[in-house]
Amino acid sequence: MGVMVNLSVKNHCIETAARIELNRLMETYFKTDDVEGELDGKIELVRDFLEKSDFPGLRSSDPRLSGERESRVVLTRNGSGAIVLDVQ
Repeated sequence: MGVMVNLSVKNHCIETAARIELNRLMETYFKTDDVEGELDGKIELVRDFLEKSDFPGLRSSDPRLSGERESRVVLTRNGSGAIVLDVQ
């Protein structure tokens, strides 16, 4: 299976959750030896998500993405490389 990143959306929107996770991943990256490149892939996925997403559209499309309701979002890529959100 490809790279997967879990985001916890609670008391803030999906964009803030992604920024928090990127910061956490970066801290971990600099504190550990990422021999297998797992962190590299996760960092790239979250960065792409932050750079390419329409956050106003995402927030208005689902209360779980706006932070109104607690949720878990899983970021992955489909076969063509596009980012896929699985909101749970």
